[in-house]
Amino acid sequence: MKPRVIAIDDDEMFLTATRTLFNEKQIPLATFSNPEKALRSIRQAKQEHSSFRMAIVDFDMPIKGHEVIRSIKQIDPSIHTVVLSSSLSNQEASLCTQAGADHIYLKQKSKEVILLISEVASLKVKRGSLSTEEKEANNDWIKKILGLRGYSSSLAKVANEVDKYALAGENVLITGQSGVGKEQVARSIHSNSKRSGNFIAINCGAISKDIVESELFGHTKGSFSGAISNKPGKFLAANYGTIFLDEIGEMPLDLQVKLLRVLQEREIVPVGSNTSTKIDVRVVAATNRDLMTEVKKGNFREDLYYRLNILPIHIPPLSERKEDIEPIARYIVAEKNREMGLGKEITSDAIDLLKTYAWPGNIRELGGKIRKAYTLADKIIDRSQFSDQFDEEDLSTVLNEIERPEDFPTYQEFVETVRNHLERVYLEKAMVLANGKRADAARLTNLPYTTYIHKRKTLGLTSNQAI
Repeated sequence: MKPRVIAIDDDEMFLTATRTLFNEKQIPLATFSNPEKALRSIRQAKQEHSSFRMAIVDFDMPIKGHEVIRSIKQIDPSIHTVVLSSSLSNQEASLCTQAGADHIYLKQKSKEVILLISEVASLKVKRGSLSTEEKEANNDWIKKILGLRGYSSSLAKVANEVDKYALAGENVLITGQSGVGKEQVARSIHSNSKRSGNFIAINCGAISKDIVESELFGHTKGSFSGAISNKPGKFLAANYGTIFLDEIGEMPLDLQVKLLRVLQEREIVPVGSNTSTKIDVRVVAATNRDLMTEVKKGNFREDLYYRLNILPIHIPPLSERKEDIEPIARYIVAEKNREMGLGKEITSDAIDLLKTYAWPGNIRELGGKIRKAYTLADKIIDRSQFSDQFDEEDLSTVLNEIERPEDFPTYQEFVETVRNHLERVYLEKAMVLANGKRADAARLTNLPYTTYIHKRKTLGLTSNQAI
């Protein structure tokens, strides 16, 4: 985890004590005794969309604390700033306040001060939500580089990596669950590069093992049954461009050897030919598997893994960046409105409901459910259009589609998803047995009538049946 708090003080002993206390509270802390280096770090973090949330600044340095605070606020006004000093006059305190300091503390009781600051920092770091400015900055950057929508710092980090890697010629390995947007990220690497050729995508797991070599490298006429003419492969079609090898973990071992040779020699040999052709192709591969585990099992070549994994990019699952659900949902609704010439809106309550689900199918699943809800809704897309979509199959899929331990939902996330679904089923069944009469349904559940109605509303169930 990147540090979100920075401490700037020319007293190394104080920095060491601060670092120790922050470590005890598991708060990552960056420390600098040189203010100019600290400001460079703050500026870089801002550019990389991973801004610091809090800065602790000593006043008694060669560059006075209020000047450092002013520079910090010019770089990133959202950073919460704290000034420390052994002694501070009223005039100096006023200078700090005018520069934008949020708090001023004296160092006489340094341990108590650091403990207080660490408590504040803990809230700042773990609050879980970004400021509006940070959200919009992330969304603009993600849209520009990836063509996606999102508020999260983790997706902004992916955009940063794409921006850095695009102009390089090295191979890229993208990892992440199915449906997180690996192909879109691969396309972004190509579109932000200066390569003049085509972007060619091929799913290694969707092609028969018998013809995958021909698909990749081409074949000559008569090289096998059905080869009625010469055919150029995907690598040749991607010459001077980028080839995207999706689900690379599904590639047979014998073909992995041939792919390794292509990466080493930068030339291809079509099936049935003895003649090689030089190529200039950048390879971007993707997988939802842990390839190093596959290497240990003997299912994937270690030398090929290292050839592909020169520039790694990991896309976190949607369950780890639920703040991205809102911009994605609103974007899809806006696109559907443009397509259909309508003006439908999705409610905040509906988005809150979407955030309670674990999304094992990630963006692909979210998009499908929103498009279905859009079709079902008259004008307002609310909870009721989504409630019936979270069924038993979805709940089992939460577990069945997970292949990596790090993608496993927390107990709380899974239980919340299951509980919401079961409560909806339970309350609806009561309504059926009560022949649509809400008061009778409430009596069946032994809930007060108002509680029953409130629960139905909270879970997105319609409550327009006759009493």
